Amino acid sequence: MQFTEIKQNYYSSVMLWLILLSIMVFLIIIIGGLTRLTDSGLSMVDWQPLLGTIPPLNFSQWMEVFDKYKLTPEFIYVNKNMELEEFKFIFWWEWFHRFFARLIGIVFVFPFFYFFYKKYLNNFFYKRFAILFCLGLLQAFVGWWMVKSGLVNDPYVSQYRLTFHLMNAVIIYSLLLWTCIEYYYFKSMRFTSHFYSKEFWIFLSIILVFLTILSGGFMAGSHAGQSFNTYPFMNGKFIPDDIYLADLGILNIFENVVTINFNHRWLGTSTFIYTFLLFTYLIFNNFIKIPIKIITLVLVVLTLQFILGIMALLSNVAIEYGSLHQTNSIILLSVLLFAYFKTKLNIG
Repeated sequence: MQFTEIKQNYYSSVMLWLILLSIMVFLIIIIGGLTRLTDSGLSMVDWQPLLGTIPPLNFSQWMEVFDKYKLTPEFIYVNKNMELEEFKFIFWWEWFHRFFARLIGIVFVFPFFYFFYKKYLNNFFYKRFAILFCLGLLQAFVGWWMVKSGLVNDPYVSQYRLTFHLMNAVIIYSLLLWTCIEYYYFKSMRFTSHFYSKEFWIFLSIILVFLTILSGGFMAGSHAGQSFNTYPFMNGKFIPDDIYLADLGILNIFENVVTINFNHRWLGTSTFIYTFLLFTYLIFNNFIKIPIKIITLVLVVLTLQFILGIMALLSNVAIEYGSLHQTNSIILLSVLLFAYFKTKLNIG
């Protein structure tokens, strides 16, 4: 079965399915970020893949889950004065986060079996969706593994586990979006690029954005964004005090909030400068064949991302700026992936 055969017979239904999955994964990343920003992630202290979809339905059930939460380090050390109504707010965020994740699984599995039965797919899809299915399962287990890190002694989740959870979600989304684009153009395209190829310049932008997003995971996991709420300097200095603590060594990169903040802001700034200069240059010298509309879109989203990053810092990571900053980072990654594909398509 070739792509052309799929196009003639059942292109629309498969395309809509791929788009819906991509949108849902995009949304779960945003929902996960909001769950983090509202400090709601530790409100559900157990993981029940099936029964966990049913929320508390009466007062006694609410008190039961609230009593379980009262045994956690977060309640003991952070929220000891929390009332039931306040608990409901964070509970509903985490419940919806998990519910929506399960919904993605349903939207993935049932149409897949239907398309498989109707022979709408080919080996390209079987291989691609086998990878996505494994990554999805891994994501579910990593999510609970992350939550468990904040239920024992520390009232905060591990920044390592949170960043891994975010990284896996971004990989799933990128792979789904790339599959959407491939299917739309009926062209299977290798993702990586040779160092000496023209499209490598855009590939480098994608890698930089991806690394910046991961460094943002460490910012969120360590609450480093709540420190040094100025830009560009940190406490009046370009290189702040305590950026290197001898007892941490290489772990300063992942555990020292000063270093984490420094790395994220300057990795983001470097990504902005490099990508802005590259796509601005393409306006005047289109040595990489990309439509001007796509170039303009990248520049607009990129500039907005840089501004939102600064606003998030200056506002002490206010929820609205923090969420918009994360949302726009995925939009930026998306438009860069599309620009990159178009480049490879034109060169190929």
